[in-house]
Amino acid sequence: MKEKTKITKAIQVCYEVTSRNKEREINGILRAMEFFGLNEGFILTFQQEDEIIVEGRKILITPAWKYGY
Repeated sequence: MKEKTKITKAIQVCYEVTSRNKEREINGILRAMEFFGLNEGFILTFQQEDEIIVEGRKILITPAWKYGY
């Protein structure tokens, strides 16, 4: 998400986070968070909900319909 010229949120979307794609999804959002200097990122899913802390950064796994509420 962008406000004026500054990136304020890192958002990634996948149907579900599984043991097969978890590493890829988390590494992808972490790279974006690091690049833009963010401490929080979102992975939007169909129905999963979780919170993961990696390297001091918070990743919120949230159903897409709940995002923003």
